[in-house]
Amino acid sequence: MNLMRAKEIKEDPVIKDVVYNGEYVYIDDVDDERQKVVVHYLRRDGEEFEVNVTDLKEED
Repeated sequence: MNLMRAKEIKEDPVIKDVVYNGEYVYIDDVDDERQKVVVHYLRRDGEEFEVNVTDLKEED
């Protein structure tokens, strides 16, 4: 995924299917300068964590 698309998904009120390491995540924040995003898993409790934006995939 690219940074612009990550921002669009974050701002969209409709949850999109975004996958990180085979699990669905929610984008909590986007860091433009570092090209990183803060996410948390949707289907399990847990902390937010930071990943490279290019490691995210959007499913159709």
